[in-house]
Amino acid sequence: MLMFKIILLFFFSLFCLSQNILAKTLKFEGLTKLNLDDIQSITSQNIFKNDLSINELNAILKDLLISDLIYEVEYLELEKEFLLKITESDLIENIYINKNVWIDDEIIIKNLSSKQNSFLSKNNIQEDLSLIQTIYKTKGFQDTTVIVKVERFSQDRINLIYEINESEQQKINIIKFIGNNFYSNNYLNSLIKSQSIKFYNIFKSGSNLNYSLFEFDKNQILSSYRDDGFSNVKVSYTLEKTSLNNNTLFFYIDEGERKKINNIEFEFKDQKIDKLLIKKISDFRDNLESNSYFYSKELIDNYLELFNASLISNNIFNKQIDVNIDEDPNYFDIYFYSQVKTPITINKIEIIGNSITKNETIRSKISLEPGQYLNQYTLENSIKVLERYPYINKVNAETNLNNQLADIIIDIDEETKTGNILVAGTFNADTGAGLSFGIEDKNIFGSGNSVSSNFTGNSEDIKFDLNYIQYPILNPNLTNTYTIFNQDNDYTNSFGFEASRRGVGYSINFKQNDELSYNVGLNYSLFKGHSAVDTTTQSISDNIGNFENYKLDFSINYNTSNDYFNPTDGTINKFKFTLSPEGISDDSFYKLILTNKNYKEFKNSKNYLFFNNNYGYAKSSKGKLKTINAFGLGGLNFRGFDYKGIGPYDGKIYLGGNEYFTSTIGYGSSFIFDDKDNINIKFFLTTGSIWNSDYTSSSDIDLRTSIGTSLDFITPIGPISLSYASPIEKNNTDRTRQFNFVIGTSF
Repeated sequence: MLMFKIILLFFFSLFCLSQNILAKTLKFEGLTKLNLDDIQSITSQNIFKNDLSINELNAILKDLLISDLIYEVEYLELEKEFLLKITESDLIENIYINKNVWIDDEIIIKNLSSKQNSFLSKNNIQEDLSLIQTIYKTKGFQDTTVIVKVERFSQDRINLIYEINESEQQKINIIKFIGNNFYSNNYLNSLIKSQSIKFYNIFKSGSNLNYSLFEFDKNQILSSYRDDGFSNVKVSYTLEKTSLNNNTLFFYIDEGERKKINNIEFEFKDQKIDKLLIKKISDFRDNLESNSYFYSKELIDNYLELFNASLISNNIFNKQIDVNIDEDPNYFDIYFYSQVKTPITINKIEIIGNSITKNETIRSKISLEPGQYLNQYTLENSIKVLERYPYINKVNAETNLNNQLADIIIDIDEETKTGNILVAGTFNADTGAGLSFGIEDKNIFGSGNSVSSNFTGNSEDIKFDLNYIQYPILNPNLTNTYTIFNQDNDYTNSFGFEASRRGVGYSINFKQNDELSYNVGLNYSLFKGHSAVDTTTQSISDNIGNFENYKLDFSINYNTSNDYFNPTDGTINKFKFTLSPEGISDDSFYKLILTNKNYKEFKNSKNYLFFNNNYGYAKSSKGKLKTINAFGLGGLNFRGFDYKGIGPYDGKIYLGGNEYFTSTIGYGSSFIFDDKDNINIKFFLTTGSIWNSDYTSSSDIDLRTSIGTSLDFITPIGPISLSYASPIEKNNTDRTRQFNFVIGTSF
């Protein structure tokens, strides 16, 4: 035992001796702008100690290196002291980006960690070098390199220079999907951010070689397959260089087997809930049956939300429905159950982030108030409602709980630039070249309402209108539109006279869902017809004079198409009825227009068939239907014939007709460019006629037929439509036109 104590004392003495050797004073070199007191203010350790340990020294070094005032520290251990050579940070006077061609200085500088009038930092410089390379990689410049230079501006200020060596930009010219059977190429294209390069989207970021984007796309494809029951799906991607700077992106998909739902159980242990949800449960089973019981996450989530929404709407706040999904190698088991939930009361609702839109405007669209039970579905729906308004980009809701009380914070990311000015040059084969000018504010005075004014002029029409769009409280699907309009028309070539129309209008539009909407409108106008070519012709003279007219419009629109400009699948149906009542209108009549458009896309193809049908009927309530109110056929609504160049003809002018129809059958394809980019070539056959003018005794239906092709696409300069059609059945008096060209552009 004595020997052990002696050995222990010996090693303790050695330890103490070593500590004494390491305990030294601290000395600094290189301080010009800073003094020792400044250094002491940077660190929590005492720099004036005579017996500074290694641990204390390390703490001092750490504090100095993270300080903005210190750029670099060099450490030397001398016999009796620790020597720290300090390089003080200089202030950055200017930041320059050199040799960059493809990316502007402003884009780079605004993202840098180093800032003008801040201290130079090694860490910031390293972050900046990495950031600049990342920016270039996202734009397809994979091999771009960056170096940094420091240039002395004054005694304590420097210029920071990032010098860029840009590589060649790599693009994706083709995207191919291999192994997909369940999803079409078009659908997969709609999921991903990457795009194949086209002549009109050469500058789109999605066409750049960007590996982080490829990984995102891969996960999007995986997620979609898994949500549809393909839990064993595998997705990978490769690149194949097709030319110097172009590549083909391949997505390889191993779908695996799609799993079915083997068993569904509902166990709520509450008779009231059972009765409440019995019909919805039956509907859920019917939907699964129609889907052959294949697993669908979207369907399950939708019904789970529907179940809980039903509880809330029936004032059941102490229960909620949840679901467990068990996955077997070959199938899924689904188990819905109810559990007790303690109601949460809303304490307050705070709105932040809105600098333009008034608080009361936003609050009026939130279907919750302090003192109510917190309804998560109502909250989420209120967020969806807010995001439908054009002046709001994104809404985030944060719920803070404290003893069953909730403080809700609604964070609004609003559109701060709600005003737009548009100047547009237009060309239409029917009306010739023209000019449009528009000004709009989508959130006037922070009210959430919109004001716009538009002017359009071409060889035949000069139009001006002023519109005020109001969104009623709590219903973004409902809009009220108030309009003032003025219009001058030169109908000399088509109807033989000139006219002007000015008035006011009101319409209300209700959007029931994404597919179905209704519109009701009422307007008053004063029509003036003048400058007749030949007033002895009754069809012309009846349009000369002043007429006060009231019109009621009603329309129903049903649209399931997959694209606004160039649909390839779905249906568009429209019913429109117009009434100018006798007794209050000088020019009384009614009109009925029916439109039916059907598009059927071939599976796993970019090809489709389309069938378009249009019918119109008009009738004067007294006397004859004026040519100004009659239908006109030809031009863009019947290609192969001239604008209003079909139908009853009195030897001087085309009279139009009280009734018309057109029917078109066609084949479309986007095989040249993927339809994601709205590029379509079509081949079509159109037949139709217009007849039954009140200014002729004939009511014969003489069919016209034309055949042709068209190219429709969206470009950076606007939508363009080109078509060539040739009549194969016509009358001798018809005016024909083979070529049509329509373009609209802003500049």
